[in-house]
Amino acid sequence: MKVGIIGANWSLKVHGATWRRFPGVEVAAVCTAHKETAERAAAEHSVQRAYWSTEELAADADLDIIDVGSRPAYRYDMVMQALRAGKHVYNALPFATNLQAAKDQAALAEEKNLVGVVDAQFRWVPAAMKMRKMIDEGYIGTPLGFRADLALPFVHDGELHYPYAAYPPADVQPYKWLAEEASGASAWRNYGSHMTLLLMQMLGRVASVTGMARTGVKRWSLPDGSVLHPETDDLGCAVMEMENGAIGTLQTGWCKPDAEYVRLEVWGDRGRLLYTDRSFGDGVSARLYAGEAKLVQPGEDAGSPVEIDKEFFEVPEFAGEGELPPYMISMGWMFHNMLAAIRGEAQASPSFADALHAHKVVEALLMANDQRRQVSISEL
Repeated sequence: MKVGIIGANWSLKVHGATWRRFPGVEVAAVCTAHKETAERAAAEHSVQRAYWSTEELAADADLDIIDVGSRPAYRYDMVMQALRAGKHVYNALPFATNLQAAKDQAALAEEKNLVGVVDAQFRWVPAAMKMRKMIDEGYIGTPLGFRADLALPFVHDGELHYPYAAYPPADVQPYKWLAEEASGASAWRNYGSHMTLLLMQMLGRVASVTGMARTGVKRWSLPDGSVLHPETDDLGCAVMEMENGAIGTLQTGWCKPDAEYVRLEVWGDRGRLLYTDRSFGDGVSARLYAGEAKLVQPGEDAGSPVEIDKEFFEVPEFAGEGELPPYMISMGWMFHNMLAAIRGEAQASPSFADALHAHKVVEALLMANDQRRQVSISEL
């Protein structure tokens, strides 16, 4: 399998290193917007071919998979070009900037019989896989309720006043475009997609949504001295009904002081499971707790830590020396699943069909916010 990667920031640096762990997989091409940046990225990361036209990248007959890592507003044309050229596609989240684009991508992948997978690594965190297994085995009984939260920290340090998501202290370029409405991003669009896909993994599809989205922090002062006035919402809060009858809340944000990142609690008539993660799904930070339906005395701890099976930390077919970087575990499982789906050995997860449903949930919340009503997913 030969992979072409669009984007020299996170996608090439992190996705590229992970793809290369699989025997028989080669990162064969990289594409950026300009000739000089594409050639420099190819040279720095030992990639054979450089492109500065996504259409030419998609037309490369030697490539099997296109990994699309640009900002949301740019991705639709890139995904459609790749699918029309017969390539399997790994796409970032949010899946699309509007409902029609989401439907187009899912429909074309199905029409072409191609594998489309979206970048929702939370499904593949070992603690999440264990949680899903326990639900499947009946630990919580009949699902009744849930509470899902995904929030990234807000930094306030002297004159600095900004969301960590826009300026992470890592070897990547700042994501200032998160403040731009035209980018297709927002705390709800980005993180609502991620958490809906994780929730779907545990409890199935969503039936209806109501709720609100807001922009709370009106001014960002970044470490490089720039000042931005965000046009995108930094908070989304939804009340959801699942198709299986469970009800609960999903809240997202990227301006929460001391944020704990990910928290997912689900319960039924027999037990409760709690998943927490102080990282963005790095594979090793998550913890899982479980409690049965029994009386707990006041002052006693509810629930106990769950030991995660060793097998969930061992990505099949992974090669390379030394201990894996934490981010490679969940990402490695995603890529392993995609390769297996291409070979016809597994169902893609999260597939473009999954992503379309999650996108409908995202749009339903925004519709509910505007119209002040409960929105059924079947309306979209």
